[in-house]
Order: sequence, then structure tokens, then C-alpha cells
Amino acid sequence: SKTAFEYDLDVLVEVHDEEELERALKLSEQCLLGVNNRNLKTFEVDLNTSLRLKKLLDPSRLLVTESGIATPADIAMMQDHDIHAFLVGESFMKQPRPDQAFTALFGVPEQL
Repeated sequence: SKTAFEYDLDVLVEVHDEEELERALKLSEQCLLGVNNRNLKTFEVDLNTSLRLKKLLDPSRLLVTESGIATPADIAMMQDHDIHAFLVGESFMKQPRPDQAFTALFGVPEQL
């Protein structure tokens, strides 16, 4: 991460559980934290992973929730728990019109 900061790049550190979160928190506070809701061994997705790990963080710490965000209800649930950053990929890529899927998911006017 030190080299990335020297080049003024942001660093996103991905975690999956409490143990990885503990290690990530020992890195620079400048690092962004991402919680992957997908278990990479079973490929099962559980959005509660982000909610569980968010409780262990300082409330001011930005957390990016990754994987499994597919509906406006998923977005609302995360926002209700003060999670406002999302990494969404698969649900867009499965759509014939990812731009329309984005608009439907986030409720953003299509002019953007």
C-alpha cells in the first residue's frame, strides 16, 4: 500500500471475515475497506457479512460492500446500516442493458 500512496492511488483492501478485518485494520487508515459478501470457497453470497463486519468498525470508517447487491432493497438495507459504497458487477453483467440495470438499481435518472 505504501507504493500506491506514493503514486497518489487509493487502496481497497478486501476482507471476508473478522480475522481478515483485524489484519486489514493494521494497515494504513488511508486504505479503503471492502467486504466481499461472497464466500470464495462455496461462492454463496450473504449480505449479512457486510452488516456484521460494519459493526466492528469506527462509524466514520468508509466500507465498500462487494458482491450480492442486486436489488434496490439490497441498496436500502445497506444504507440503513450506514453503508453507502457499493461494488456491483455480476448483476449488471447479466443484463442485456447494464446501463438500464444501473438506473433500476440506484434509481438514477438515465441522463447521467
